[in-house]
Amino acid sequence: MSKNLASKAVSGLKWGSAATVANAVMQIGYTSAMARLLAPEAFGLVAISSVILRFGSYFANMGLTKALIQKEELEPQHIRAAFTASFLLGLLFTGITWLAAPLTARFFENPDVAPIVRVMALSFLVNGISITSLSLLEREMRFKAISIIEIISYVISYLGVGIVLAYLDFGVWSLIYATLLQATLTAVGTYAIVRHSVLLQFGWAPYKPLFSYGSRMSVISFLEFLSQEFGTILIGRVLGSYKLGLYNRAYMLVNLPMYMLTRTFTKVVFPSFSKIQNDIKKLGRIYLSSITLLAALVIPACLGISVAAPELVRIILGAQWGESVPVLQVLSLAIALSFITMFAGIVCDAKAVLNVKIVLNIVFILVISGLFYLLREYGLVGFAFAVLIGEMVRMAMYQRVMLSVLQLPYRQQLSIYLPGVINGLLVALGIYLVSTLLRGADAPVLLVFAAQILTGAVLLLALTLLFPHKLLRAELQMVLNKMGLNSNTDSTSGRLIHKYKSYILKEA
Repeated sequence: MSKNLASKAVSGLKWGSAATVANAVMQIGYTSAMARLLAPEAFGLVAISSVILRFGSYFANMGLTKALIQKEELEPQHIRAAFTASFLLGLLFTGITWLAAPLTARFFENPDVAPIVRVMALSFLVNGISITSLSLLEREMRFKAISIIEIISYVISYLGVGIVLAYLDFGVWSLIYATLLQATLTAVGTYAIVRHSVLLQFGWAPYKPLFSYGSRMSVISFLEFLSQEFGTILIGRVLGSYKLGLYNRAYMLVNLPMYMLTRTFTKVVFPSFSKIQNDIKKLGRIYLSSITLLAALVIPACLGISVAAPELVRIILGAQWGESVPVLQVLSLAIALSFITMFAGIVCDAKAVLNVKIVLNIVFILVISGLFYLLREYGLVGFAFAVLIGEMVRMAMYQRVMLSVLQLPYRQQLSIYLPGVINGLLVALGIYLVSTLLRGADAPVLLVFAAQILTGAVLLLALTLLFPHKLLRAELQMVLNKMGLNSNTDSTSGRLIHKYKSYILKEA
């Protein structure tokens, strides 16, 4: 990786991490407030409507976002073609969704779905206008600008308008209006920075390379959407909006922090991987390094959430959401695998190995469909176990793909999970012991939850930084170097960093 690319990647990680922390704190507060102001049915209705909107979004965008980032040489006519296609497809799908809204309400046997879907359909048009400028910012790795836009739009839309409208008894519409407002503010902010041409492109030549890659990416994204939202569709259809609301909030409680933890990595990784797509050895090294670091954080965090689920649900959502606790405990394990496996998918995207990825996702959908059917009698927990088993199968399939694409042996691929698994088990054990002690003493739930967070954080930091597994040692040094923390012994901080580097690199 060139110095310039590495510098941009590190800058992106720094700004993305800062934005992630800010968004995580804000979303926890927003979720807690809205869970107390709105009933589970409101979240269930939004979950159903969101599935419909996401269903259309993969065709409305046609993978042009990834195509703009992945293409090595990008000309002005390609940008105009991407904007033209995104704008017209967004307009088309806004109209189609508006007309089809009554059909979706009939499918879910809930008349309240139709008006919500119709209003949310406007997001197709807004996203169609903004997606080109956002993609160009990501391609140029201008994550500082993206982070600032995300934070400002979130504060105004959700913490400002969303909570106020919910307090004023707007019900489910407070969620809808907040979502549309954020999309609009993001569109305005990104275009204000990029200011690309908005002249429509009518010649076919610039479209061909974008749609060649983008159309396959659109199919893959749609298949991944089906695999992720199959449970939402079935629960909404079979068990109703109340049960779906319980499942959706449980899924959110673990998915949101993991998304916040990994979103910075994924945003930086795809353009970085794309720029070195033809260097198999370097790409393989960076892939293994990324998974090692990510697994060391994600697995302990998810196992900790699983143990602390009763208190987490009680504090964040409230006592009325107790039915979601066992669902959250199982989903915590499934989502850990999902986020780690995601990096193998990014490698396939960067190298344009898309046909194999299409087949893999079709197989995964068939597997998870069969599991949902077999475990349907166990209700929401059965659906959660189906997701967990399905993610284990997907991980195995992706390892076969990485053996072919990056020539990485199975043993090498499996070994990089070891630091995360060991740390995760120790963190979970520590939280379990503290929880058992405090629960047995009838300690207040806030005290138990605070002790769980403190125990998990201390153990994870100690295991990662003070007693790192040998596979983590070199990765930690690499992170310190890339962040500009060099061992300049002329200063006190430099001497401390030098001593720490020597410590983590010593023989186990």
